[in-house]
Amino acid sequence: MKIINAIHAQTIGGVDQVFRDYTEILLRQGHEVSLLISANRNCEYKIFGVKKIFELKNRAQICDVLKLLKILIIYRPDLMICHSRRLMNWAKILRICAKLKIIKTKLIGVNHGTAFEKSLLCDYVISINQEINDLVTAQGFEQKKAFILQNAIHITEKYREKTIKNPPVIAMYGRIEHRKGFDILAKACEILDKNGQDFKLKLGGFATKGDGWDWPLIDKFLEQSNVAHKTQKVGVVVDKKKFFEDVDIFCVPSREEPFGIVILEGFLHSTLVISSDTVGGKLLIQNDENGLLFENESHIDLAVKLTSIIKDSSTYNAKTKKAFLQLEKEFSFDSLERGMSEILQKIY
Repeated sequence: MKIINAIHAQTIGGVDQVFRDYTEILLRQGHEVSLLISANRNCEYKIFGVKKIFELKNRAQICDVLKLLKILIIYRPDLMICHSRRLMNWAKILRICAKLKIIKTKLIGVNHGTAFEKSLLCDYVISINQEINDLVTAQGFEQKKAFILQNAIHITEKYREKTIKNPPVIAMYGRIEHRKGFDILAKACEILDKNGQDFKLKLGGFATKGDGWDWPLIDKFLEQSNVAHKTQKVGVVVDKKKFFEDVDIFCVPSREEPFGIVILEGFLHSTLVISSDTVGGKLLIQNDENGLLFENESHIDLAVKLTSIIKDSSTYNAKTKKAFLQLEKEFSFDSLERGMSEILQKIY
């Protein structure tokens, strides 16, 4: 099949990683794959086997739409997989062109979060969890054209037991924004410090322009919580294995997390994960079985959960072992490849 995998305003976050994963899976399955990206990209896409790389200039939308239409007319792909809401919004124009037989391309919108409305303009929809899929079909979208494809990661590590260090290293990383909860973790660590519990805090992340969240704001949270002196900031986390080498407890204090690839990365590196009870947290973690869940936005409950595992680590390895086995069984690249194959067979 001839497929364009398309993304807009790409960064180094989870959506970009899924975009790359889809590209790899489609190539492994023998499809002719091309990429559509924006010219002002922050990442490089030198992926072996990709047929073409098309670029949109990301200036005036009408110019980009016209260029995209030209690409679809000349290249004539069977499918375009859209990972960005802006691209999905253009589906209104592209579907009209398809009805007029100007193009033949079918559009698949991928919902990486709960903002799913634009995906309804596409011919087919892929959602990363059941909840988002239910929201899509509740709006009248045909069930047979709505699919669920959970994210996955490469299983590159072997499970290993750990002993929590003294002091323990508590860590998190992600895009620096309100919904990721850096401030929640800082307040939870403040409680630990006031209770006399020693620890080290390790933070990684990257900021995006325009939303007011950046490293200076994180510094402010750390100073207000009086834990700046216990904190190591490592910036953008490229080498995940190196990041997790000294980490005892990995926190995902997100206010909103539809899936949580970072949770899987914690599983992969045999590290206990404590997550807020968001959709993604509850999807991947069974509380007190393969990790711990705390009440969303409650830094007090997060502090309780952190204290519980630090004070009694006797079940630490049992939890991380169960998490690793779940990762192997349900969220490997093999499972992603099978899911993608099933979806494409149903479409064609």
